[in-house]
Amino acid sequence: MIKSINSVMDLINIIEEYYVYLDGRISFDNYGWPVFHKNDFLDSWPDLVVPYSARNNRLVKDKCKTVLCFYSSDSCIYNRYCKVFDEINIYHEYMGVITPDATVTDDMDIEFQKLLMLSSRLFAAILVVNGIKIILNTRNGDDDTVKLFDNVPRNIMCASGFLGCDNSKDYWDATKYIDKILYILPGRLLVYGKRDRYVFENLDIIGINYKRYDDFHTNSKKRRQDERL
Repeated sequence: MIKSINSVMDLINIIEEYYVYLDGRISFDNYGWPVFHKNDFLDSWPDLVVPYSARNNRLVKDKCKTVLCFYSSDSCIYNRYCKVFDEINIYHEYMGVITPDATVTDDMDIEFQKLLMLSSRLFAAILVVNGIKIILNTRNGDDDTVKLFDNVPRNIMCASGFLGCDNSKDYWDATKYIDKILYILPGRLLVYGKRDRYVFENLDIIGINYKRYDDFHTNSKKRRQDERL
């Protein structure tokens, strides 16, 4: 197994190792993307969402009601890619895992965008074949990459991270995100991070069942304030 990811070739090699492991354990579509089923996904709200790096923090009172996420730096995510087989038992301790959130932007080469999204989906497949419930991350790049959600079941639990994102300026500014959610059609949508007024008002209008969770740093700050009282 590759020890670290420092180049596109390293990422490609990791993907190839994932394919070898998953061969015979999960089905793939005609384009080589893993095929998931509805029962692969978590179907109830967690009490808490924390980054993998904070999994042993005092905020975590009950691992069976806590979901792990990867809303963190790409280097942290790539470390998890390299160690996934060694860390399976860790993921088993928790309620579920939100699929990785490696940076994908619409100004990247389209093939690189697809490669990054594929690596996240294959990582998720490894968790699934080991009996770990997942939540689908809605992260994508340009408009064409929305089609990469076609082979994912509808009405499942999905997650969106709003950390580091600019709030929408108006309803029109929220349209791209809302269009994506309408395309994916999640049964539940977990939002991690800050509140976006125009996004949330649109979600209310179209009837999406969503719940927002404070990010880890906000939760930690609240805990420190409570301890002072």
